[in-house]
Parts: sequence; C-alpha cells; structure tokens
Amino acid sequence: PRDLHSFHTRRSSDLYIKRNTNRLLHLGNQLMDYRRAELGIFELRLVSANAYKRVLNSFMNYESLSKKKDIDYNFYTELQDKELLFDENYLDLIVNNLLSNAFKYTEEGERITVKLYQEARHVTDTGIGIPKEKQEKIFERFYQVESGREGSGIGLSLVQRLVELHHGRIELESEPGKGSTFSIYLPQDKSVYS
Repeated sequence: PRDLHSFHTRRSSDLYIKRNTNRLLHLGNQLMDYRRAELGIFELRLVSANAYKRVLNSFMNYESLSKKKDIDYNFYTELQDKELLFDENYLDLIVNNLLSNAFKYTEEGERITVKLYQEARHVTDTGIGIPKEKQEKIFERFYQVESGREGSGIGLSLVQRLVELHHGRIELESEPGKGSTFSIYLPQDKSVYS
C-alpha cells in the first residue's frame, strides 16, 4: 500500500508539473506572439484554403476537455468543401484563443458552439457572460474580468490584433449569466489585402 501511495503521489506530482510547464510555455508563446503583433512583425501569409478543416482541427483539440467538463460541444458549418482566404497559423491562434476562453468561463453541463459560415465564424458559450461596462475593456492587453479564473489577459487582445491584420473585425454579444458570442469577420475580397 505504501508503494502504491508513493506511485500515486509521484504520478499526480508529475501531472501537476507537466500541466504548469505547458501553461508557462503557452503564456510565453502568447507574450511573444502579442509582442510581434504589437511591433508589426506579424506577416500575413494569405492562402485560399479549406477553413473548415483548420477550424475542425482546433475544435477537436478541446474534445476531451468537453467530455471531462460534461459540456455540450458542437460545431456547425456549411463550408466543408469551400475555400476561403485566411492565414492558416493566425486562424489557428484566433480559434484556439477563443475556445480556450470559452472553456475557462463555461461551467460543467453548459454549452459551447462553434459556427463557421461564409459571413462569419462564431464561438458561443453559455458561460458566466461579461457585464456591459466591461465588454469594451476585454480586448485590452492584460485586462481580465474578475472571475477567479486563471489567465494572462493576452488572448483576446491577440485575437483582436490578428483579426485586424486580416482587415476584419471582431464583435461581442454577452450577458451576465447567459454567456457570450464572439463573431469574427474576415474579408474574402482579395483586393482588401493588396
């Protein structure tokens, strides 16, 4: 029994160290990405590709977390076979940051939905929501809604910069206790990017 206890203690200690190491690595990468965006070093590498496959990849990265938290997790699209204009790496960063926030602020048994349409990409959750007076501030660097949740306050600011790099826009609809919807609009007219 003592050896079994040692094994479990060592195993949970290893998991704790790994989780925190990954968190620090993620935070460091976000800080570097944010700084590059701030300095204008980010270079848009626009492609015409299948956005559905890119967004689906990011969506699948959170599948096990959705099961662990018992979250109703859905992805809707009409664009399975359609090519759109976007930067593949930046689209990944945008979707991953939005999903990370959605999971951070959505409780067990709630719902997170991703929608990908010609007009926009939406990430909707039924989480805690954001009060009206704080909605404009959430895109500011290092700003966090006081919620007792861990985070850096960089993610949404980075998302906004990456969307602006695409000459697009991000919109938020939110109500405390009812959740939030982040909508991303990326232009599909090549002349916008010239």
